[in-house]
Amino acid sequence: MATSAVYATTSSLVVGDDGTTLVVDPGVTAGEVAGLGAAVVRRGWRPVAVWSTHGHWDHVLDGHGVRGLPRWRAGGPVAHESRWVEERSRERDDDAALAAVLAAHPQDAPADVVPVPPVPFPHAPGTDRLDWPGPEVAVVPHAAHAPDHGALVVVHAGVLLCGDMLSDREVPLLDDASADPVGDYRDGLELLAAAVEQFGVSVVVPGHGSPGDRDELDRRLDADRTYLDDLVTGRSDDPRLADPWVADAHAAQLAALHR
Repeated sequence: MATSAVYATTSSLVVGDDGTTLVVDPGVTAGEVAGLGAAVVRRGWRPVAVWSTHGHWDHVLDGHGVRGLPRWRAGGPVAHESRWVEERSRERDDDAALAAVLAAHPQDAPADVVPVPPVPFPHAPGTDRLDWPGPEVAVVPHAAHAPDHGALVVVHAGVLLCGDMLSDREVPLLDDASADPVGDYRDGLELLAAAVEQFGVSVVVPGHGSPGDRDELDRRLDADRTYLDDLVTGRSDDPRLADPWVADAHAAQLAALHR
């Protein structure tokens, strides 16, 4: 796992015994993506595909070391490149720290990311797996945070790569284009919780923030459920709101839900 200077965005590598490597959410600056690719080469690993946990701008980046690889995501609608540019520009305008980082460290354009064909998981009826030559990886699609969100479970390692969920830094950030953003997020949390039990997950790696063990994973599930309850009632004392950026996002969500 590597952590970006932008929003503590995480990139993860799933590596097989023969060096076959799946790159998950490469980002965020061009230098960081290139550094990730260089680290793979130094270790003698062989990247074969890239997984984007969802279509937001900081999770679909191209760059040296991953350019030309198959790019996969879960099903559901994904933002067009023009939406990507608009989304990134809006966040940059609202966040001076982000603007400074992106001004100093350019990015490559987003890659063309396509839905991965579902392949039944032989040991877990009703669950799909990633069709690739590395370790068994289960796919957990849902519509929390983004309509095309797809978490991964690295089965033999008991690791959940959950994208923009279960963060120790960010409260649940809803999909403001959804007809039922809170309901979609609740459903997403329950799907992740079910996968945790089904596959005996012992480690969580969020899309932003720090990894955690099983106790921390359970704590984050409870914290995110509580945050959603509090959001509906109009008040929250979640400690993650101490971050000004997170507090602003929370205020916008409150305003959208209670207008």
